[in-house]
Amino acid sequence: MSDINNTVVFSASHEAVIDAKKAQAGYCHTSWSDSDLEAIRCHIRDFYKFEQVGKCAFCKQNVSTTSALNCHVEHVVPKSKHIDFMFTPKNLCVICADCNQIKREQETLGTIPNTIKRASRIRQYPRSSNAFKIVHPHFDIYDEHILVVNGYYLDKTTKGHFTIGACKLNRRLHEFGWEITNIDDDKVSETMNKYLEEKDPIKRVAYLDNLKRQIILT
Repeated sequence: MSDINNTVVFSASHEAVIDAKKAQAGYCHTSWSDSDLEAIRCHIRDFYKFEQVGKCAFCKQNVSTTSALNCHVEHVVPKSKHIDFMFTPKNLCVICADCNQIKREQETLGTIPNTIKRASRIRQYPRSSNAFKIVHPHFDIYDEHILVVNGYYLDKTTKGHFTIGACKLNRRLHEFGWEITNIDDDKVSETMNKYLEEKDPIKRVAYLDNLKRQIILT
């Protein structure tokens, strides 16, 4: 199961507005902000903020459930690079204000990373995780690629590494440096004993992962 299991559905009236927008002279990725698309943007935002249980697709911090200021519609494949996917449901999700600002600044500078492998060949929106460089909320399970410990982001896969870099997820580290926390020796010892005593390999992995979370970055 991926992080997002359902996609937004557009009504007939939504589709009519989208088709009319695409037919307009000067249609481009900046058309996304036009006033006649406001209702569609709200529809997308409202759907995905609940589908994602109020979590940003990239940093997993809370997005606002009431204000659009901290709940932005995100195009996983940048609309400036692939305008054909601007309204593709699987290309849409919501992200927090910080992630949105970072992605927007990169797009403004023309340095935003392309999230698709072999992007120059793409004609239809990819249908599998393997086609993407980024951790894709519609195709991937976030925790399989990125480990979040005490607010810091550690890559578990190449895709996790790309996502952390593209979204600058360790921005707190870069801004404020390491934050030293205390290790609970008794808790670590208890978890270690459970790990050593456990015979089930799946449970051993879970205990080991728990240990990492208790002692890493402290």
